[in-house]
Amino acid sequence: MAKDRLTEVLERYEAVIGLEIHTELTSLNSKMFCGCPVEFGGEPNTRVCPVCLGMPGALPVPNEAAVEATVLAGLAVNCDIALWSQFHRKQYFYPDMPKDYQISQYDLPFCSGGYLDVEVEGDAVCERVDRSGDDEYTTRIGVTRIHLEEDTGKMVHVGGSEGRIAGAEKSLVDFNRAGTPLMELVTEPDIRTPEEARRFAQKLRLIIVTLGVSDCSMEEGSMRVDGNVSVRLRGQTELGTKSEIKNMNSFKALHDALAFEIVRQADMLDAGEQVVQETRHWDVGAKRTSSLRSKEEAHDYRYFPEPDMVPFAFTEQWVQSIADRLPELPDAMRERFMATWDLQKYDATVLTSDLAMAEFYEAAIAQAGAGRAKTVANVMINDLSAHLNAAGITMDESAVKPAMVAELVGLVDDGAISGKQAKAVFSEMVETGEMPSAIVEARGMKQVSDTGAIEAVVDAVLAANPDEVASYKEGKTSLVGWFVGQVMREMRGQGNPQVVNQVLKDKLGG
Repeated sequence: MAKDRLTEVLERYEAVIGLEIHTELTSLNSKMFCGCPVEFGGEPNTRVCPVCLGMPGALPVPNEAAVEATVLAGLAVNCDIALWSQFHRKQYFYPDMPKDYQISQYDLPFCSGGYLDVEVEGDAVCERVDRSGDDEYTTRIGVTRIHLEEDTGKMVHVGGSEGRIAGAEKSLVDFNRAGTPLMELVTEPDIRTPEEARRFAQKLRLIIVTLGVSDCSMEEGSMRVDGNVSVRLRGQTELGTKSEIKNMNSFKALHDALAFEIVRQADMLDAGEQVVQETRHWDVGAKRTSSLRSKEEAHDYRYFPEPDMVPFAFTEQWVQSIADRLPELPDAMRERFMATWDLQKYDATVLTSDLAMAEFYEAAIAQAGAGRAKTVANVMINDLSAHLNAAGITMDESAVKPAMVAELVGLVDDGAISGKQAKAVFSEMVETGEMPSAIVEARGMKQVSDTGAIEAVVDAVLAANPDEVASYKEGKTSLVGWFVGQVMREMRGQGNPQVVNQVLKDKLGG
Protein backbone atom coordinates (compact mmCIF):
# COMPACT_ATOMS: atom_id res chain seq x y z
CA MET A 1 0.00 0.00 0.00
CA ALA A 2 1.58 3.26 -1.12
CA LYS A 3 1.96 5.63 1.78
CA ASP A 4 0.73 8.66 -0.18
CA ARG A 5 -2.50 6.79 -1.10
CA LEU A 6 -3.21 6.11 2.57
CA THR A 7 -2.42 9.73 3.40
CA GLU A 8 -4.82 10.93 0.70
CA VAL A 9 -7.62 8.76 2.10
CA LEU A 10 -6.99 9.91 5.66
CA GLU A 11 -7.24 13.54 4.56
CA ARG A 12 -10.95 12.89 4.01
CA TYR A 13 -11.70 9.92 6.27
CA GLU A 14 -10.91 9.16 9.87
CA ALA A 15 -9.99 5.57 10.70
CA VAL A 16 -11.20 4.06 13.97
CA ILE A 17 -9.12 1.05 14.99
CA GLY A 18 -9.19 -1.31 17.93
CA LEU A 19 -6.88 -4.27 18.53
CA GLU A 20 -7.34 -7.70 20.10
CA ILE A 21 -3.96 -9.10 21.11
CA HIS A 22 -3.69 -12.73 22.18
CA THR A 23 -0.60 -13.77 24.11
CA GLU A 24 0.21 -17.33 25.12
CA LEU A 25 1.78 -17.58 28.58
CA THR A 26 4.69 -19.65 27.27
CA SER A 27 6.85 -19.20 30.37
CA LEU A 28 4.50 -21.37 32.43
CA ASN A 29 5.17 -25.08 32.83
CA SER A 30 1.63 -26.32 32.31
CA LYS A 31 -1.61 -25.56 30.49
CA MET A 32 -4.50 -23.50 31.79
CA PHE A 33 -6.68 -26.23 33.27
CA CYS A 34 -4.50 -29.35 33.31
CA GLY A 35 -0.91 -30.47 33.89
CA CYS A 36 0.11 -30.97 30.24
CA PRO A 37 3.37 -29.15 29.36
CA VAL A 38 3.43 -25.90 27.37
CA GLU A 39 5.99 -26.17 24.58
CA PHE A 40 6.13 -25.13 20.94
CA GLY A 41 6.25 -27.81 18.27
CA GLY A 42 6.74 -31.51 18.99
CA GLU A 43 4.94 -34.51 17.60
CA PRO A 44 1.23 -33.73 17.08
CA ASN A 45 -1.15 -34.72 19.86
CA THR A 46 1.54 -35.85 22.30
CA ARG A 47 0.99 -33.14 24.94
CA VAL A 48 -2.65 -33.85 25.65
CA CYS A 49 -4.83 -35.40 28.36
CA PRO A 50 -8.55 -36.00 29.01
CA VAL A 51 -8.98 -32.39 30.23
CA CYS A 52 -7.57 -30.56 27.20
CA LEU A 53 -9.15 -33.11 24.88
CA GLY A 54 -12.56 -32.49 26.43
CA MET A 55 -13.23 -36.08 27.48
CA PRO A 56 -16.49 -36.69 29.38
CA GLY A 57 -16.11 -36.35 33.14
CA ALA A 58 -12.76 -34.52 33.01
CA LEU A 59 -12.78 -31.44 35.24
CA PRO A 60 -10.65 -28.28 34.82
CA VAL A 61 -8.37 -27.01 37.58
CA PRO A 62 -7.26 -23.36 37.03
CA ASN A 63 -3.54 -22.59 36.77
CA GLU A 64 -2.75 -20.19 39.62
CA ALA A 65 0.44 -18.92 37.94
CA ALA A 66 -1.54 -18.00 34.81
CA VAL A 67 -3.96 -15.91 36.86
CA GLU A 68 -1.06 -14.15 38.56
CA ALA A 69 0.66 -13.50 35.22
CA THR A 70 -2.52 -11.96 33.81
CA VAL A 71 -2.90 -9.66 36.80
CA LEU A 72 0.78 -8.72 36.51
CA ALA A 73 0.25 -7.77 32.85
CA GLY A 74 -2.81 -5.76 33.78
CA LEU A 75 -0.89 -3.78 36.38
CA ALA A 76 1.87 -3.12 33.84
CA VAL A 77 -0.63 -1.43 31.51
CA ASN A 78 -2.33 0.58 34.29
CA CYS A 79 -5.46 -1.59 34.60
CA ASP A 80 -7.82 -1.87 37.54
CA ILE A 81 -7.84 -5.39 38.99
CA ALA A 82 -11.20 -7.00 39.76
CA LEU A 83 -11.46 -8.36 43.28
CA TRP A 84 -14.25 -10.72 42.14
CA SER A 85 -14.12 -12.53 38.82
CA GLN A 86 -15.08 -15.77 37.13
CA PHE A 87 -14.73 -17.88 33.99
CA HIS A 88 -17.47 -18.39 31.41
CA ARG A 89 -18.16 -20.94 28.72
CA LYS A 90 -18.00 -19.60 25.18
CA GLN A 91 -19.80 -21.93 22.76
CA TYR A 92 -17.28 -22.60 20.04
CA PHE A 93 -18.25 -25.18 17.42
CA TYR A 94 -15.07 -25.79 15.45
CA PRO A 95 -12.78 -28.84 15.12
CA ASP A 96 -9.87 -27.17 16.96
CA MET A 97 -11.84 -27.08 20.26
CA PRO A 98 -12.91 -30.66 21.13
CA LYS A 99 -15.23 -29.67 23.99
CA ASP A 100 -17.29 -27.52 21.56
CA TYR A 101 -16.84 -24.66 24.01
CA GLN A 102 -13.93 -22.56 25.21
CA ILE A 103 -13.38 -21.65 28.85
CA SER A 104 -12.92 -17.89 28.71
CA GLN A 105 -14.11 -14.74 30.50
CA TYR A 106 -17.03 -12.56 29.53
CA ASP A 107 -18.28 -9.61 31.60
CA LEU A 108 -16.01 -10.11 34.62
CA PRO A 109 -12.41 -10.04 33.35
CA PHE A 110 -9.45 -9.94 35.71
CA CYS A 111 -8.22 -6.57 34.36
CA SER A 112 -10.00 -3.53 32.92
CA GLY A 113 -9.71 0.21 32.32
CA GLY A 114 -5.98 0.54 31.54
CA TYR A 115 -3.93 2.45 28.99
CA LEU A 116 -0.57 2.79 27.28
CA ASP A 117 1.05 6.01 26.10
CA VAL A 118 2.53 5.42 22.65
CA GLU A 119 5.07 7.62 20.87
CA VAL A 120 4.54 7.78 17.12
CA GLU A 121 6.30 9.30 14.16
CA GLY A 122 3.22 9.85 11.99
CA ASP A 123 3.22 8.13 8.60
CA ALA A 124 -0.23 9.39 7.66
CA VAL A 125 -2.60 12.25 8.39
CA CYS A 126 -4.00 12.17 11.90
CA GLU A 127 -5.74 14.79 14.00
CA ARG A 128 -3.06 14.24 16.66
CA VAL A 129 -0.18 15.24 14.33
CA ASP A 130 1.09 18.81 14.48
CA ARG A 131 1.12 19.60 10.77
CA SER A 132 3.04 22.83 11.37
CA GLY A 133 6.25 20.97 12.00
CA ASP A 134 7.32 17.85 13.85
CA ASP A 135 5.08 14.83 13.15
CA GLU A 136 6.21 13.00 16.29
CA TYR A 137 3.53 12.85 18.95
CA THR A 138 2.39 10.84 21.97
CA THR A 139 -1.09 9.39 22.18
CA ARG A 140 -2.86 7.46 24.92
CA ILE A 141 -4.50 4.19 23.84
CA GLY A 142 -7.07 2.84 26.25
CA VAL A 143 -7.11 -0.82 27.32
CA THR A 144 -10.67 -2.04 27.69
CA ARG A 145 -9.82 -5.35 29.34
CA ILE A 146 -7.39 -8.21 29.71
CA HIS A 147 -8.99 -11.58 30.24
CA LEU A 148 -7.67 -15.11 30.49
CA GLU A 149 -8.78 -18.12 28.49
CA GLU A 150 -7.53 -21.38 27.02
CA ASP A 151 -6.04 -21.50 23.54
CA THR A 152 -7.46 -23.70 20.81
CA GLY A 153 -5.81 -26.50 18.88
CA LYS A 154 -4.15 -25.95 15.52
CA MET A 155 -5.72 -26.83 12.18
CA VAL A 156 -3.36 -28.06 9.46
CA HIS A 157 -4.82 -28.00 5.96
CA VAL A 158 -3.00 -30.37 3.63
CA GLY A 159 -3.22 -29.78 -0.13
CA GLY A 160 -1.89 -31.51 -3.25
CA SER A 161 -2.35 -35.09 -4.37
CA GLU A 162 -1.15 -36.54 -1.07
CA GLY A 163 -3.74 -34.59 0.88
CA ARG A 164 -6.82 -35.45 -1.11
CA ILE A 165 -9.38 -37.92 0.13
CA ALA A 166 -12.24 -38.63 -2.26
CA GLY A 167 -11.38 -35.45 -4.16
CA ALA A 168 -11.34 -33.17 -1.10
CA GLU A 169 -8.46 -31.56 0.78
CA LYS A 170 -7.54 -33.13 4.09
CA SER A 171 -7.61 -31.13 7.34
CA LEU A 172 -5.71 -32.36 10.39
CA VAL A 173 -5.92 -31.16 13.99
CA ASP A 174 -3.03 -30.94 16.46
CA PHE A 175 -4.28 -30.47 20.04
CA ASN A 176 -0.85 -29.87 21.60
CA ARG A 177 -1.66 -26.13 21.80
CA ALA A 178 -5.22 -26.64 23.06
CA GLY A 179 -5.54 -25.50 26.65
CA THR A 180 -2.44 -23.27 26.66
CA PRO A 181 -3.03 -20.23 28.92
CA LEU A 182 -3.95 -17.33 26.65
CA MET A 183 -4.27 -13.67 27.64
CA GLU A 184 -6.44 -11.50 25.44
CA LEU A 185 -5.99 -7.72 25.60
CA VAL A 186 -8.68 -5.59 23.96
CA THR A 187 -8.04 -1.92 23.28
CA GLU A 188 -10.48 0.93 23.12
CA PRO A 189 -11.15 2.18 19.55
CA ASP A 190 -8.63 4.96 20.18
CA ILE A 191 -6.20 4.14 17.37
CA ARG A 192 -6.30 6.37 14.30
CA THR A 193 -3.49 5.19 12.00
CA PRO A 194 -1.76 1.91 11.12
CA GLU A 195 1.45 3.27 12.62
CA GLU A 196 -0.24 3.89 15.98
CA ALA A 197 -1.46 0.28 15.90
CA ARG A 198 2.01 -1.02 15.13
CA ARG A 199 3.67 1.05 17.86
CA PHE A 200 1.07 -0.06 20.43
CA ALA A 201 1.59 -3.74 19.61
CA GLN A 202 5.37 -3.37 19.68
CA LYS A 203 5.30 -1.62 23.04
CA LEU A 204 2.93 -4.18 24.52
CA ARG A 205 5.17 -7.01 23.31
CA LEU A 206 8.21 -5.43 24.95
CA ILE A 207 6.34 -5.00 28.23
CA ILE A 208 5.14 -8.61 28.29
CA VAL A 209 8.62 -9.93 27.46
CA THR A 210 10.02 -7.74 30.25
CA LEU A 211 7.49 -9.28 32.65
CA GLY A 212 8.86 -12.70 31.69
CA VAL A 213 5.47 -14.34 31.17
CA SER A 214 5.74 -15.00 27.41
CA ASP A 215 8.28 -15.03 24.60
CA CYS A 216 5.69 -13.23 22.40
CA SER A 217 6.97 -14.96 19.27
CA MET A 218 4.73 -13.91 16.39
CA GLU A 219 6.47 -16.45 14.15
CA GLU A 220 5.48 -19.31 16.48
CA GLY A 221 2.02 -17.91 17.18
CA SER A 222 2.50 -17.11 20.87
CA MET A 223 1.48 -13.51 20.11
CA ARG A 224 -1.36 -12.97 17.64
CA VAL A 225 -2.99 -9.66 16.71
CA ASP A 226 -6.46 -9.10 15.26
CA GLY A 227 -7.58 -5.66 14.15
CA ASN A 228 -11.05 -4.09 14.02
CA VAL A 229 -11.22 -1.12 11.65
CA SER A 230 -13.88 1.21 10.31
CA VAL A 231 -13.79 4.59 8.61
CA ARG A 232 -15.98 7.68 8.74
CA LEU A 233 -15.85 11.06 7.07
CA ARG A 234 -13.83 13.56 9.07
CA GLY A 235 -16.04 15.57 11.37
CA GLN A 236 -18.58 12.76 11.82
CA THR A 237 -19.08 11.16 15.24
CA GLU A 238 -21.08 8.06 14.31
CA LEU A 239 -18.93 4.96 13.92
CA GLY A 240 -18.75 3.23 10.56
CA THR A 241 -19.26 -0.50 9.93
CA LYS A 242 -16.19 -2.40 11.05
CA SER A 243 -14.27 -5.34 9.67
CA GLU A 244 -12.12 -7.67 11.74
CA ILE A 245 -8.79 -8.64 10.16
CA LYS A 246 -6.98 -11.85 11.03
CA ASN A 247 -3.68 -13.54 10.08
CA MET A 248 -1.44 -10.56 10.80
CA ASN A 249 1.64 -12.47 11.95
CA SER A 250 4.16 -9.63 12.04
CA PHE A 251 4.16 -5.93 12.93
CA LYS A 252 4.65 -5.07 9.26
CA ALA A 253 1.66 -7.24 8.34
CA LEU A 254 -0.40 -5.46 11.01
CA HIS A 255 0.48 -2.06 9.53
CA ASP A 256 -0.03 -3.10 5.90
CA ALA A 257 -3.30 -4.95 6.50
CA LEU A 258 -4.86 -2.00 8.34
CA ALA A 259 -3.65 0.40 5.65
CA PHE A 260 -5.19 -1.75 2.89
CA GLU A 261 -8.48 -2.12 4.74
CA ILE A 262 -8.78 1.63 5.41
CA VAL A 263 -8.35 2.39 1.73
CA ARG A 264 -10.69 -0.47 0.69
CA GLN A 265 -13.51 0.76 2.92
CA ALA A 266 -13.03 4.38 1.84
CA ASP A 267 -13.15 3.37 -1.82
CA MET A 268 -16.40 1.47 -1.20
CA LEU A 269 -18.01 4.48 0.48
CA ASP A 270 -16.82 6.78 -2.30
CA ALA A 271 -18.50 4.43 -4.80
CA GLY A 272 -21.78 4.55 -2.85
CA GLU A 273 -21.42 0.97 -1.59
CA GLN A 274 -22.01 -0.27 1.96
CA VAL A 275 -19.27 -1.83 4.10
CA VAL A 276 -20.33 -5.23 5.48
CA GLN A 277 -19.48 -6.29 9.01
CA GLU A 278 -17.34 -9.37 8.56
CA THR A 279 -14.10 -11.13 9.40
CA ARG A 280 -11.42 -10.76 6.73
CA HIS A 281 -8.18 -12.62 6.07
CA TRP A 282 -4.89 -10.82 5.37
CA ASP A 283 -3.09 -12.41 2.43
CA VAL A 284 0.58 -11.57 2.93
CA GLY A 285 1.59 -12.60 -0.59
CA ALA A 286 -1.18 -10.71 -2.41
CA LYS A 287 -1.04 -7.85 0.12
CA ARG A 288 -4.81 -7.64 0.36
CA THR A 289 -7.67 -8.70 2.64
CA SER A 290 -10.38 -11.13 1.58
CA SER A 291 -13.72 -12.07 3.11
CA LEU A 292 -13.54 -15.01 5.54
CA ARG A 293 -16.92 -15.13 7.28
CA SER A 294 -19.63 -12.91 8.71
CA LYS A 295 -18.65 -11.36 12.03
CA GLU A 296 -20.08 -13.01 15.12
CA GLU A 297 -21.69 -11.03 17.94
CA ALA A 298 -21.30 -11.85 21.64
CA HIS A 299 -24.77 -13.41 21.81
CA ASP A 300 -23.77 -15.88 19.08
CA TYR A 301 -21.40 -17.52 21.57
CA ARG A 302 -24.10 -18.05 24.23
CA TYR A 303 -21.83 -17.25 27.19
CA PHE A 304 -22.76 -18.60 30.62
CA PRO A 305 -20.77 -19.02 33.88
CA GLU A 306 -18.43 -22.01 33.93
CA PRO A 307 -20.23 -24.51 36.21
CA ASP A 308 -17.13 -26.57 37.00
CA MET A 309 -15.22 -23.70 38.68
CA VAL A 310 -16.08 -21.38 41.53
CA PRO A 311 -15.59 -17.60 41.09
CA PHE A 312 -12.35 -15.91 42.15
CA ALA A 313 -12.27 -13.62 45.19
CA PHE A 314 -9.07 -11.56 45.60
CA THR A 315 -7.95 -9.20 48.34
CA GLU A 316 -6.21 -5.85 48.05
CA GLN A 317 -3.23 -7.38 49.82
CA TRP A 318 -2.99 -10.15 47.20
CA VAL A 319 -3.12 -7.62 44.35
CA GLN A 320 -0.37 -5.59 46.05
CA SER A 321 1.78 -8.71 46.37
CA ILE A 322 1.55 -9.10 42.58
CA ALA A 323 2.31 -5.40 42.07
CA ASP A 324 5.44 -5.79 44.17
CA ARG A 325 6.75 -8.23 41.54
CA LEU A 326 6.63 -5.68 38.72
CA PRO A 327 10.10 -5.22 37.19
CA GLU A 328 11.42 -1.96 35.78
CA LEU A 329 9.32 -1.37 32.66
CA PRO A 330 10.74 -0.12 29.33
CA ASP A 331 9.65 3.54 29.66
CA ALA A 332 11.19 3.80 33.13
CA MET A 333 14.34 2.06 31.93
CA ARG A 334 14.70 4.50 29.04
CA GLU A 335 14.36 7.49 31.38
CA ARG A 336 16.97 5.98 33.69
CA PHE A 337 19.40 5.42 30.83
CA MET A 338 18.99 9.06 29.77
CA ALA A 339 19.41 10.40 33.30
CA THR A 340 22.23 8.10 34.43
CA TRP A 341 24.41 8.08 31.32
CA ASP A 342 23.33 11.32 29.61
CA LEU A 343 22.18 9.48 26.50
CA GLN A 344 20.11 11.09 23.78
CA LYS A 345 16.46 10.00 23.68
CA TYR A 346 16.96 8.14 20.39
CA ASP A 347 19.93 6.15 21.72
CA ALA A 348 18.16 5.28 24.97
CA THR A 349 15.05 4.24 23.05
CA VAL A 350 17.01 1.89 20.78
CA LEU A 351 18.89 0.33 23.69
CA THR A 352 15.71 -0.31 25.69
CA SER A 353 13.60 -1.48 22.74
CA ASP A 354 14.87 -5.01 23.34
CA LEU A 355 15.36 -6.51 26.80
CA ALA A 356 18.45 -8.47 25.77
CA MET A 357 19.97 -5.31 24.25
CA ALA A 358 19.38 -3.35 27.45
CA GLU A 359 20.89 -6.09 29.62
CA PHE A 360 23.89 -6.34 27.28
CA TYR A 361 24.43 -2.55 27.51
CA GLU A 362 24.34 -2.47 31.28
CA ALA A 363 26.74 -5.42 31.48
CA ALA A 364 29.13 -3.68 29.08
CA ILE A 365 28.97 -0.41 31.07
CA ALA A 366 29.69 -2.28 34.29
CA GLN A 367 33.00 -3.41 32.78
CA ALA A 368 33.88 -0.37 30.63
CA GLY A 369 33.00 2.25 33.23
CA ALA A 370 30.28 4.91 33.27
CA GLY A 371 32.61 7.41 31.59
CA ARG A 372 32.45 5.35 28.41
CA ALA A 373 28.67 4.94 28.37
CA LYS A 374 28.14 6.99 25.21
CA THR A 375 30.92 5.22 23.32
CA VAL A 376 29.54 1.82 24.26
CA ALA A 377 26.10 2.97 23.10
CA ASN A 378 27.55 4.03 19.73
CA VAL A 379 29.22 0.65 19.18
CA MET A 380 26.02 -1.21 20.07
CA ILE A 381 23.63 0.95 18.05
CA ASN A 382 25.83 1.09 14.96
CA ASP A 383 28.15 -1.92 14.76
CA LEU A 384 26.42 -4.52 16.92
CA SER A 385 22.91 -3.83 15.65
CA ALA A 386 24.11 -3.93 12.04
CA HIS A 387 25.80 -7.28 12.72
CA LEU A 388 22.66 -8.78 14.28
CA ASN A 389 20.43 -7.55 11.46
CA ALA A 390 22.77 -8.73 8.69
CA ALA A 391 23.18 -12.16 10.28
CA GLY A 392 19.50 -12.46 11.21
CA ILE A 393 20.34 -13.55 14.75
CA THR A 394 19.46 -12.53 18.29
CA MET A 395 21.75 -11.04 20.88
CA ASP A 396 22.10 -14.38 22.64
CA GLU A 397 23.16 -16.07 19.39
CA SER A 398 25.95 -13.60 18.65
CA ALA A 399 29.60 -14.35 19.40
CA VAL A 400 29.98 -10.77 20.67
CA LYS A 401 29.75 -10.46 24.46
CA PRO A 402 29.59 -7.42 26.78
CA ALA A 403 33.20 -7.85 27.93
CA MET A 404 34.37 -7.71 24.31
CA VAL A 405 32.58 -4.43 23.60
CA ALA A 406 33.87 -2.95 26.86
CA GLU A 407 37.46 -3.91 26.00
CA LEU A 408 37.15 -2.62 22.43
CA VAL A 409 35.95 0.78 23.62
CA GLY A 410 38.80 0.87 26.14
CA LEU A 411 41.40 0.19 23.43
CA VAL A 412 40.12 3.13 21.38
CA ASP A 413 39.88 5.50 24.35
CA ASP A 414 43.39 4.58 25.50
CA GLY A 415 44.80 5.23 22.03
CA ALA A 416 45.85 1.62 21.48
CA ILE A 417 43.88 1.46 18.21
CA SER A 418 42.12 4.02 16.03
CA GLY A 419 38.42 4.22 15.36
CA LYS A 420 39.02 2.82 11.88
CA GLN A 421 40.99 -0.08 13.31
CA ALA A 422 38.19 -0.70 15.82
CA LYS A 423 35.84 -1.44 12.89
CA ALA A 424 38.26 -4.12 11.63
CA VAL A 425 38.67 -5.55 15.14
CA PHE A 426 34.88 -5.71 15.56
CA SER A 427 34.57 -7.68 12.32
CA GLU A 428 37.15 -10.16 13.63
CA MET A 429 35.28 -10.41 16.93
CA VAL A 430 32.11 -11.35 15.08
CA GLU A 431 33.87 -14.07 13.11
CA THR A 432 36.12 -15.56 15.79
CA GLY A 433 34.64 -14.67 19.16
CA GLU A 434 38.14 -13.60 20.30
CA MET A 435 38.75 -10.73 22.71
CA PRO A 436 39.76 -7.45 21.02
CA SER A 437 43.17 -7.31 22.74
CA ALA A 438 44.03 -10.77 21.43
CA ILE A 439 43.02 -9.75 17.90
CA VAL A 440 45.09 -6.56 18.07
CA GLU A 441 48.12 -8.44 19.38
CA ALA A 442 47.91 -11.32 16.90
CA ARG A 443 47.55 -9.03 13.88
CA GLY A 444 50.03 -6.39 14.95
CA MET A 445 47.38 -3.68 14.92
CA LYS A 446 48.42 -1.77 18.03
CA GLN A 447 48.37 1.94 17.36
CA VAL A 448 51.60 3.93 17.77
CA SER A 449 51.12 7.13 19.76
CA ASP A 450 54.74 7.71 20.76
CA THR A 451 55.62 11.20 19.51
CA GLY A 452 59.28 10.38 18.99
CA ALA A 453 58.57 7.37 16.79
CA ILE A 454 56.04 9.34 14.72
CA GLU A 455 58.43 12.31 14.34
CA ALA A 456 61.05 10.01 12.82
CA VAL A 457 58.62 8.81 10.16
CA VAL A 458 57.32 12.34 9.50
CA ASP A 459 60.88 13.64 9.02
CA ALA A 460 61.60 10.86 6.52
CA VAL A 461 58.39 11.57 4.55
CA LEU A 462 59.08 15.32 4.42
CA ALA A 463 62.67 14.78 3.33
CA ALA A 464 61.53 12.46 0.53
CA ASN A 465 58.98 14.95 -0.82
CA PRO A 466 60.58 18.45 -0.96
CA ASP A 467 58.35 19.68 -3.80
CA GLU A 468 55.17 18.94 -1.87
CA VAL A 469 56.66 20.61 1.23
CA ALA A 470 57.37 23.74 -0.82
CA SER A 471 53.83 23.73 -2.27
CA TYR A 472 52.34 23.43 1.21
CA LYS A 473 54.40 26.37 2.48
CA GLU A 474 53.34 28.41 -0.55
CA GLY A 475 49.72 28.06 0.56
CA LYS A 476 48.50 24.68 -0.70
CA THR A 477 47.56 23.57 2.82
CA SER A 478 45.20 20.85 1.55
CA LEU A 479 48.33 18.75 1.06
CA VAL A 480 48.32 17.99 4.77
CA GLY A 481 45.93 15.12 4.06
CA TRP A 482 48.34 13.73 1.48
CA PHE A 483 51.20 13.88 3.99
CA VAL A 484 49.07 12.10 6.63
CA GLY A 485 48.39 9.35 4.11
CA GLN A 486 52.11 8.93 3.37
CA VAL A 487 53.00 8.74 7.06
CA MET A 488 50.19 6.24 7.77
CA ARG A 489 51.33 4.11 4.85
CA GLU A 490 54.88 4.01 6.19
CA MET A 491 53.54 3.05 9.62
CA ARG A 492 51.20 0.39 8.13
CA GLY A 493 48.17 2.24 9.44
CA GLN A 494 49.30 2.03 13.05
CA GLY A 495 50.08 5.69 13.66
CA ASN A 496 47.73 7.60 15.90
CA PRO A 497 45.97 9.95 13.44
CA GLN A 498 45.67 12.78 15.96
CA VAL A 499 49.36 12.63 16.85
CA VAL A 500 50.38 12.33 13.17
CA ASN A 501 48.35 15.43 12.26
CA GLN A 502 49.80 17.45 15.13
CA VAL A 503 53.41 16.47 14.37
CA LEU A 504 52.96 17.32 10.67
CA LYS A 505 51.49 20.73 11.48
CA ASP A 506 54.39 21.45 13.84
CA LYS A 507 56.98 20.37 11.28
CA LEU A 508 55.34 22.24 8.38
CA GLY A 509 54.88 25.39 10.40
CA GLY A 510 51.13 25.56 10.76
